[in-house]
This record gives sequence, C-alpha cells and structure tokens, in this order.
Amino acid sequence: MGVVFITHNPHHAYLVSDHFIILKLGQAVLDRKRTEVSLDELTRQMAGGDELTELSHELQR
Repeated sequence: MGVVFITHNPHHAYLVSDHFIILKLGQAVLDRKRTEVSLDELTRQMAGGDELTELSHELQR
C-alpha cells in the first residue's frame, strides 16, 4: 500500500517515509529512497537546494 504524505517539515517526513520526491514547479528535483539520502540533504533540498546555496551570500547581509 502506498501513502502520499505532504509536508514542509523534513524531520516529520524522514521519520515516516521510505521514499522522497521533492517537486519544484511541477518537476522532480529529488527522487530517492530513504537509504540514499540523509536528513541533512533532504532538509537542504526542501529549503531550496542549489538555489539556496547560490543565494547564501544574500542571506548573510
């Protein structure tokens, strides 16, 4: 049986999921099994991934 669990909290998702798909504008930016992704990576991707890294200098102002 499959269950779709939608959340913006990576800690909740990591506790109950065995597969993650993160969508941005309808496109999958992450599609991995729990054994293939760490909580830190999941959190980074949910927070914006590479775009967040590119904007990090803006956040430190």
